Amino acid sequence: MPNTKPIITAENLVFQYPGSEFKLDLPQLEIAVGAQYVITGPSGCGKTTLLRLLSGIESTQIGEITVKGQRLSELSNMAIRDFRNREFGFIFQDFRLVEYLSLRDNILLGVTLGNKIDPAPAIARLDELTNRVGIAHLLNRRVIKLSRGEMQRVAVCRALIHNPSVIFADEPTANLDPKNSNVIWELINSEARSNNATVLAVTHNIDSINRFEHVLELESLMETTVS
Repeated sequence: MPNTKPIITAENLVFQYPGSEFKLDLPQLEIAVGAQYVITGPSGCGKTTLLRLLSGIESTQIGEITVKGQRLSELSNMAIRDFRNREFGFIFQDFRLVEYLSLRDNILLGVTLGNKIDPAPAIARLDELTNRVGIAHLLNRRVIKLSRGEMQRVAVCRALIHNPSVIFADEPTANLDPKNSNVIWELINSEARSNNATVLAVTHNIDSINRFEHVLELESLMETTVS
């Protein structure tokens, strides 16, 4: 019998950056286990902010976010970080890589930092993932020596290496040509299907949007209650 319980719920979210006129006001949102969503809307409407809120990177000012039955507001900063490292994979627009470390060390950073996760399964997956995106031959190279497209692929592998429950993908193919973009989307989709992981993605690319069964138009979400 399929699992119908949502993996993420958000209730009455209100968030505003200090000194900014922008305000995210989201009455309700439910994200299903194992489903794949793309969040759309014009630049500046809050798509990246919503990903950061749902993943606990940003703290809500008003409202409640619950992930796998855990209210994020009840966790300390350290506990949220550990929860993110264990349950989430996040592909950032700006990559968030450590330039002086090798590709290998960057990809494994989340599972070795703090010793909260057994690194053995991730290490065993390293060659497979990097081969699929064409960077296995660069594993010992420092990130600072890479092109932006190669950095993008490192960031994707880092997000997927520990089989996360939720994959947050913020423009994960922005620096890639169509061929490599297709490889990345196929990898994200296949990894999600294999692990029954949920995907929450942001992209402006129409071809990429068409890959998703669930399209969440953010401005519409902020106007009405949605589940």
